Order: sequence, then C-alpha cells, then structure tokens
Amino acid sequence: MTGFGRALRTEFLLEDGYTPLNHGSFGVCPKSIRQYLQHYQLLSELNPDKFLRLEMFPLLQKNKNRLAELLQCDPNELVFVINASSGINAVVRSLMLRPNEKLLCFSTAYDAVEKTLHYVQDAHQAELIPIQLNYPMSDDTILEIIQQTIVQHHLPSSPIKLCVMDAITSVPGVRFPFERVVKLLKEYDILSLVDGAHAIGQIPLDLHQIDPDFFVTNCHKWLFTPRGAAILYVPRRNQYMIHPTIINAAYQNHPDSQRNDDVSTAFQLEFSWPGTMDFSSFMCIEHALDFRETLGGEEKIQQYCHQLAVDGGRLVSEILGTNVMENEENSLTVAMVNVRLPLNPHERYSGQEVVQAIISKLLYEHNCMGSPFLHNNTWYVRLSAQVYTDMEDFEVIGKALLKVCQELEQ
Repeated sequence: MTGFGRALRTEFLLEDGYTPLNHGSFGVCPKSIRQYLQHYQLLSELNPDKFLRLEMFPLLQKNKNRLAELLQCDPNELVFVINASSGINAVVRSLMLRPNEKLLCFSTAYDAVEKTLHYVQDAHQAELIPIQLNYPMSDDTILEIIQQTIVQHHLPSSPIKLCVMDAITSVPGVRFPFERVVKLLKEYDILSLVDGAHAIGQIPLDLHQIDPDFFVTNCHKWLFTPRGAAILYVPRRNQYMIHPTIINAAYQNHPDSQRNDDVSTAFQLEFSWPGTMDFSSFMCIEHALDFRETLGGEEKIQQYCHQLAVDGGRLVSEILGTNVMENEENSLTVAMVNVRLPLNPHERYSGQEVVQAIISKLLYEHNCMGSPFLHNNTWYVRLSAQVYTDMEDFEVIGKALLKVCQELEQ
C-alpha cells in the first residue's frame, strides 16, 4: 500500500485535480470497497429470496461482530441504522412521549438533530433546555455550565429525562468532552444520548468504559464504508425502551419490569428489517476495516489525520492572516480543524447566501472544498484532514479561500 497523502489518492474515486478537504460531510469510499458493494448487490438480484431471507443475516452478524470488537462492546448491543439521524430519531422518539418531559440539548446540535428535538417538543410538549456554546471554550467551562444548568432545571417534581450531545460536533468541527458529560449525567440519573456521527474512525472508542445510555455513529464518514451505514449502541439495560423509527412485524411492547434476554432478542428483530432496502453497505464494514489495516490500523490513521489537521490548519491561518479555533487545553481539533476567515458578517446578504457563494466559488472556480460557517458572529471554514490529503492540499485551499474572501469583501 502506498503512503499517506496525495500518493494514496489513487485508491479513491476522487477527480483528478480536485482538492478534497471536506471529508467530514459525506465521507469517501475506497475503490477496493466498491467491488464488495457491487458483489452483495448482485447476490440480492440473482436470488432475492435466498439472499434477503437467509444468507444476508449471517453476513450482517459478521460485520456487527467486527464493529463490536472495535467499539469494545457486545455485538447484541449494536443494531444497524442507515445514518446517525435515523439512530437519533429512534432513541428520542421512543423516549420523549410524555408531556412536559425535559430534554437537555446544545446550540451546536446538527441541524437535523435540532429539528428532531423541536419535533418532540411540538408533538409531545417536551420541554427543551438548550445550552448555548460559543467556541472556543475549555472543556472545564463546558462541564461547569452543564452542571449549573442541571442544578437549575433537574428538579424532583420535573426532572430532566435525557441529554443529547455530540462526540465531535459538526459545526464547528470540535471534540466535545462527551465522556466527562456522560459521567456527570449519571450522578443525576439523567439518560445520555451521544451523537457520534463523526466519531468512529476519527477517535478511539471504548463504549463499555464510557458507558453512555445510547450512542450512534456513522460508518460511512470516517470509517470508509459506502454511504448509508451507521450503528446504534444500546446497552441491554436500556433496550426495552427503544424501538426503530420504522415499526415492523417484530414490534413488542416491554413494560419496565420486563428486562431479560427476550427483550434483547426482540430489540434486535425490530431493527433487523426496516423493510425492503439495500443492505449492502452494512456488509462492507469488514472490508473497510481490512482496508484500514493495510494502512497501518486505527492508531496510525488517526495520528496522521490529527497531526495533519493541526499543521494544515496553522498553515491556512497563516495564509489568511487569522487563527485556528482552539482552547487552552488543545482539545478541540481532532481530524477537523476550524480556521477563521478574513470575512466580516454582511448586512446585505444572509448567512446562507454567503455560505452558498463561498461553496460555489470554491467548487467551480478553484476545484476545492471546505465547509464555511458562521459561529459566534465570526466566519470560519472547517477543513477535514484525511489519509489522502497532505499539506499541499491545505496550501491550495488556503490560497483559494483568501481570494474568495477578498472578492466577497469588495
């Protein structure tokens, strides 16, 4: 296998000349994995009944076993979902069904997750308790704010039922101290749901040690599987509470008193068949993990991407004459780095119009991509380091961003 950086780009179907620094949005699947995807799709066409009724399920279990080994948990605590948003919906919409239940959340929630929380607020009169996060913030400050909010709102007569948090926030692309927050929530008997959409493949995970009540992560972002593959972790103690967003023929109601192996079996069956669909992406997980082993394994990949994000972000900030979003603990940057843009908020144009203008110019005029966003009234760009990128890519996009910002400021 070739080394990291541009030399590895031939392993992916990325266009020649394209500078891809936005892996965090959609992920990229290696060429070698696509042959397995097509193989499983072909099997489902050659004999749909044999494959979809019988032969598919052992393959899915094999992939689940590989994931359980990576995530340090029991395979029976994992179920497949198509993406993190699907897993978030399954948990939140299973739990928040009684009027006036309180749900703790954060201003940096992914937009689809935020809308899900507003849905349960509207449909079930849930009381949302949002915490404003204005980065850069230290982990200690975040924990202090959360604890203060819990003390204020977690009352005997009206307790907080659930807290939804990120592992690595999408915008800004920063690591959230979710391990410490999970531990804090346990002290107050508040359930924890971790949106780890960006987590697997980007940071080490030991779910039994972290012990969240619920955790969901996308395999198609940082783990290199084809799109439409995610995993939802629900420890046995909580499986009686959760049902998929698509109810199938295996549905069973489980009162609080029924927490046994039958419940776990029913939980697996309910999630195993969301209806007829293409399950091939799930079966490619083991092949994606094998591919990562040829690169040196998880630790080597994660170390390269983190160091490249740090060094690349510094280079782009020097080109732009700005700075990187980071706190005093240097805990925010993992494989995504946020660099401030030399751009002032516009009075004539909305934030969305500015975002679309930057994206269009980057893609069509400079053939590169990073994700611009406005946070705390300041413009930033989120840049993703990956095994197929290097410092030359960061230099290219830094110069492109400088030109784009200068044009927008005119």
